[in-house]
Amino acid sequence: MHLKRKGYYALICIILLNTVGGQVLSGEQNSLTQSSEDPLRIMCLGDSITVGYTDNPIWKVPFKFGYRSRLYKQLKQAEYNFKFVGNSPQPWNQMSGDPSHGGAYKPVFDLRDLKQDNHQGGGGAPISALKKWVSTSAPDLILLMIGINGISENSPNQIRDLVNTIVTEKPEVHLIVAQITPYVNTQIQKNKLLYTYNIYIRDTLVPELASKGHKISTVDMYSLFLTDINNYESVVAEGKHSNNFNHPFNEEYDLMADRWFASIEKLNLN
Repeated sequence: MHLKRKGYYALICIILLNTVGGQVLSGEQNSLTQSSEDPLRIMCLGDSITVGYTDNPIWKVPFKFGYRSRLYKQLKQAEYNFKFVGNSPQPWNQMSGDPSHGGAYKPVFDLRDLKQDNHQGGGGAPISALKKWVSTSAPDLILLMIGINGISENSPNQIRDLVNTIVTEKPEVHLIVAQITPYVNTQIQKNKLLYTYNIYIRDTLVPELASKGHKISTVDMYSLFLTDINNYESVVAEGKHSNNFNHPFNEEYDLMADRWFASIEKLNLN
C-alpha cells in the first residue's frame, strides 16, 4: 500500500493516538488530484464521537462529520492519497434523531459528495463491540478512539484485549490509540476512571507494545477539555460539550482533527 505525498512515495501504516497538537487550516480543499497509486485506507474507529454526534436527537448543533471533515481537508492539503473506509450507516440511519431535519439541512462541506463519509463508528459502542468491526474494509491505518461508554475499572483490561487483537491479527496496520475525551465536569467519578484509563494507554499500553515492534502510537484528545492535564476534576465547566454530557461541539471536533493530523504527520513517510 503506497501513498503519494509531497512528491514522494512511501510505505504507510495505521495510527492510534499521539500527544501533539496540529496546525490550523482554513478553507475547503476539494481541488487536489489523487495519485494513481492505491490510496491509504484510513479507518476512523470508535463510538458516537467518531461518527460526529453533537446534541442528538435534537440536533440543534448541526452535524458536520465530527473530526472527519477537517481531517479530510488537512490530508488533502498535504497531498495525501487516501480513502476513508468503513461501513457504518450512522448518523444517516436516524437511530438517534435525524441530523438532516427531514432533508432541510445539508452540511456545507459534505463528505458524502466526495464519497469520503465511510467510517466505523457506532453510537453507544463499548470497547467490546469493536473486535468484529476491525476486520472489515482492509484498513492500512486505524484511528481508534473508544472507551467512554461503560467506562469502569475494567476498561484498561478491555482496551488491552482489543489492541492486542488488532496488532496480532493485523500486524501490517499502524494503530493510533487516542486518550479519549472526558464527560462534563459534573461526572467526577466517571472522569476519574477515564483519567486512569488514559494514563494506562499513554504510559503502559502503547509504550509496551511499541517496544515489542508493533506499529502503534497514541494521541492526546483528553487535554483539549481540561485546565490541568494532571487533574481529572479540571474539565472546563462549560462550552465544550454540545449535549452537556459527552459529545463535543464542532469547534472541539476541529481541534481533535488537528491532533489526529499531527499524529499522522509524525510518521515521517517522506
